[in-house]
Amino acid sequence: MEFIKANYLNTTTQISVNSNSGIASNLFNRDSIYQYYSENFNSDATTSSIEIDFGSTVSVSRIGLLDINLKEFNIFYNGLTANSISLVNADTATCNYSTNQDRNKYFSFNTIQASSITIEAKKTFIADQEKVIGLLTISDLQVEFTKIPSANSYKPRIVPKQIVHKMSDGGTRIQTVKRKWEAKINLDYISEQERENLYSLYSAGNEFNFVAFGTSTGWNGLMFETVWDGPFDFYEYSDNASSAGFSGSISLKETTT
Repeated sequence: MEFIKANYLNTTTQISVNSNSGIASNLFNRDSIYQYYSENFNSDATTSSIEIDFGSTVSVSRIGLLDINLKEFNIFYNGLTANSISLVNADTATCNYSTNQDRNKYFSFNTIQASSITIEAKKTFIADQEKVIGLLTISDLQVEFTKIPSANSYKPRIVPKQIVHKMSDGGTRIQTVKRKWEAKINLDYISEQERENLYSLYSAGNEFNFVAFGTSTGWNGLMFETVWDGPFDFYEYSDNASSAGFSGSISLKETTT
């Protein structure tokens, strides 16, 4: 589990694609209904290219891909294919895939200084289809959990925004406007340094992304942009001995799309 910065990709002016530029904004649209897909590149002999230009140099150490159909693809930075990304704790050494089978990928790597990130999408799970990416997140690590909460201390859920209509015959109709993620996380026995790291994130008051168990293979794609709701209470000791560490709770609520 970790908290990473808000997505560096947040405007269409950053995006250059070689097909279907009209829906390029879907690359950072977190509503799963909307996806980016190539146009007239439905052949494994063609490459769909996506370049994200940040306009300046930024620190990057995390990339998330959700709802993809890419069997073969590679990711590099600063416009040079030689600048491959060396992955940490992944299913391959570098971000170059020829036989990918996962729809969701989360890449962790040592921080690079990048002015751009490029994705070359070459082949699809089923041969000769348009290349699809549901969400692309490019970011940098802020806080990594050194202790994973127990099952009882981690409660993610999807909360609907609904309009409930009570009908004249006693029945009910419900209109669901949106569904948003929330999560409650309780942590115990964290160090003073870990508390200060969390407080720095809390006090900044900015949006950030929560990533649950992100991996490069077999990941369920649970990642959402969030704000920290409520108080900061990690000044409570976890045990009678003050050296034992601190306890507290984190309330996360997904931001607006």
